[in-house]
Amino acid sequence: MSVVTITVGTTPQRVLVANPDRVVYSILNFSSNDVYVGYDKNVSTTGKTKGILIKANGGGMEDEYHKGEVWAIATAETEITVVEVSRGE
Repeated sequence: MSVVTITVGTTPQRVLVANPDRVVYSILNFSSNDVYVGYDKNVSTTGKTKGILIKANGGGMEDEYHKGEVWAIATAETEITVVEVSRGE
């Protein structure tokens, strides 16, 4: 199991690389800024490519199906915690 804290800003940031052995990943947002998650570098905070909202002050998401890249963008520079579990760990 990998647990990392990543700084995310107002431009898309890759937070997970593709991993065919991924069992599940979680993203936790304990900051005071909203974060949006998507599956390519075009994720945004608004419009047609708006990502999945992870609310500020304790929001989170989990996905046990997606094995590809995961990207994030925030409304202002902030930190998120990313947890990834892979087979064999």
